[in-house]
Amino acid sequence: MSQVCKYGPPSHPRPRVYHRIHELIETHANAKLTGEYHEEYVQTLATLEGVSSANPEMIDLQPEIQWYMRPFLIDFLIELHSSFKLQPQTLFLCLNIIDRYCAKRIVFKRHYQLVGCTALWIAGKYEDKKSRVPTLKELTIMCRHAYDEEMFVQMEMHILGTLEWSIGHPTLEDCLQLSIAGSHLSGPLDDTTASAVGAVARFLCELSLYDKFYLAVPTSIVAITAHLLACSMLQLPTAAAALKQLLEKTETTVAPFDDDVENKQPPVHGAFLSGLDDTSLLMIKKTALMLMLHLNKTTEVLSKKYQASGVIQVVRNYHSSHSSVMQELSESKDNVQLDARLIRLADILLQLHDEYYYKPRSPSFSSSTSSFESGPPVTPPSATSQCSVFSNKRSIDSGGFVSSCNTPTHASFHPLVPPRSATKIRKKRYGSSCVAGYSPVAIN
Repeated sequence: MSQVCKYGPPSHPRPRVYHRIHELIETHANAKLTGEYHEEYVQTLATLEGVSSANPEMIDLQPEIQWYMRPFLIDFLIELHSSFKLQPQTLFLCLNIIDRYCAKRIVFKRHYQLVGCTALWIAGKYEDKKSRVPTLKELTIMCRHAYDEEMFVQMEMHILGTLEWSIGHPTLEDCLQLSIAGSHLSGPLDDTTASAVGAVARFLCELSLYDKFYLAVPTSIVAITAHLLACSMLQLPTAAAALKQLLEKTETTVAPFDDDVENKQPPVHGAFLSGLDDTSLLMIKKTALMLMLHLNKTTEVLSKKYQASGVIQVVRNYHSSHSSVMQELSESKDNVQLDARLIRLADILLQLHDEYYYKPRSPSFSSSTSSFESGPPVTPPSATSQCSVFSNKRSIDSGGFVSSCNTPTHASFHPLVPPRSATKIRKKRYGSSCVAGYSPVAIN
C-alpha cells in the first residue's frame, strides 16, 4: 500500500540556525554592494520624509486616546522589541505607523495596544529578518489574550489600507547613521568610538518618541540633534566640526537663480534631508533644549534598557557637569521660546558656542493640517476586554501611591538621577562607565 503524499510545509519545521559571523559577513557585503546607490538612497529618504510624517494636531482630535497614554504604550513596545531582539529601525518605524494611523482613524482606548502590537508586527516584517518577527501566537500571549489572532490580522489589513500600503519612512536610525557617516569628514572614527556615539544617540532618539513635540520636527533634525548631543556627552568634537564644514561648504556654493524654486524640494546636505539653512539650525537648537529638559522624564523601562551599556551613566555625568546650564534651562519648563539666552545655552550644549552665533528667531514648527468633514472613520475590530494591558508591573504615581491597575491613568516617570545606592554600573579605572568599550574622560 502506497503512502499518501502530503503537500505543503512540514507541520513542525525546525528553525534554521544562523551563525552571528554569517550575519556580520552578510551585513558588510550588503553595505559594500549598496554603496553605489547611496545618492539615490538619500534622495528617496528625503522624498519620503515629507510625505510619511504624522500630523500631531490630527492626533489631538482623538476622543479617547490621550497623550499621557503614549509613554505606557511605548514602554510596552520597547519591552517587546528588546525581547525579540529586533532591529532599531523596527521600533522607530513601528511608532511612525502608529502615529500615521492615529492621525487618520479614530482609535478606541481598548484598541490602542492592539494597534501598537500590530504596527510592531508590520514593521518587523518590513525591516527585520523572518526568524525574528513575532508570531500571532506570541503577540496574543504578550497581550494576555486580550485580543485573539484574528483581530491582529484584521487590524493589519486595516492599517495597511489606511496608509495605502505605503510603509517606507526615513526612521531615526536611518538618519542617525547618515549623520554619523557624515561626521567622518572631520576625521575617521574607530569602531569602538562610533559604537559609543551610536548608543548614546540612539538613547536620545528613543527618548524623543515619548513626547508630542518631536512629531512636528523633521526626523532628520531630531537624529542630527541626537548625534550632536551624543558627541558632546562623550567629549568628541567630530559632529560639531562636521557641521561647521558643511555650513562652510553650503555658504561657498551659490545656487543658480530659479523662478520655480519654491515648488522644488530643498537640496540635501549631508543628513539634512529637508535642506540646510538658518531655520534648520534654530530647529536643532530648540530640539536639543527639549531633549535636555526631557532627560528628567526618562522612564524606568528606557533607563533599564541602556543601564548595562553605560549610556545612563554618561548622561548623568553630562547632566551633572552642566548643572548650571540645566538649572537656567529648567526655568523655561516645557515651553521653550528661543531667545538670545536660550540660543547661547544650546550652543554650549552642542559645542557650537565658539563657532557660531545666530540672531534669535522664533521658528514655527506647526505643519499644515486638514480636517475631516464628517470625522475620521472608526477602527473595525472589537475587543472582548475593555481595558488594555500594557505591562504586568505595578505603577507608582507622583504621590507615591502604588496602583495595581494595568492601565494607568497618568504617566509616571523614573527620575534621571537616582540615589547612589541604586546605581549598578560597572566602574573602570577612569572612574566612569564605558559605552561599548569606549571610556569617556572623567568629569570633575
